[in-house]
Amino acid sequence: MPPRRTRQLKSLKGRVERLVTRSEYDKLLAKSSKRLVVVHYFTSTSPAQQLQNIRAHLNKVSKQRELSNVLFAEVDVSQPGFEGLAAEHGVTTLPAFHLWKGGVAIEVLTGMSLGAVAQKCIEHAGKNSAEPASRWKRALIAALAFGTVAAAGYFGYQQSRNGHKTMSSAAQIEDLDAKIKEVKTRLAYVTRRKLHKAKREQQKKLKALEERRQSLVLGQKQSKSVLKHHADSDDSDDDSDSE
Repeated sequence: MPPRRTRQLKSLKGRVERLVTRSEYDKLLAKSSKRLVVVHYFTSTSPAQQLQNIRAHLNKVSKQRELSNVLFAEVDVSQPGFEGLAAEHGVTTLPAFHLWKGGVAIEVLTGMSLGAVAQKCIEHAGKNSAEPASRWKRALIAALAFGTVAAAGYFGYQQSRNGHKTMSSAAQIEDLDAKIKEVKTRLAYVTRRKLHKAKREQQKKLKALEERRQSLVLGQKQSKSVLKHHADSDDSDDDSDSE
């Protein structure tokens, strides 16, 4: 009694998808506009050992890292719903392997040329994934650049804060005047361009700078008042001693 093939046909592992309806097949080919699609065509009367070898090979190929963006599927052209599919795609010899891209079969391989299937998959997948990889690299570079700028800005800000402690009040006020002038210029620009979010940010920054300047000016006045008071006290003490 020959071995039953039905159980073997259903035992599909890996990333190879078994298509059972024509709508699934059409949807898969539609995805070839953005990704490489590999389809294995066979019939239920194909030798069981042959199918097992092909599936094992395709599953192994589909798990390769460089083919992670490639879609793999298999179709039994003898099952209901797929009548005429082989003739429609010019499939005259089975097994057959078509590599689809942009709705077009860019590679047609037949027979047990499994090594050629893997080679063509890698060849076309490299072309298919070049642009996404480039976009990914650009995004990574941009993120790293942003992190570097942010870190430099943070440490510069901390250094600036520490520097203010050693700067004189007059120098700090002069520095703040320059920053206030710069923020006002930006504020006028974003107001003209109706950039409301940027406007709110600049207004908040301007308020903080003006409050800091006011605090420094007040502190400077108080320091001058204290120094004047001590000077007056010293003068009165000197007069008392002379008497």
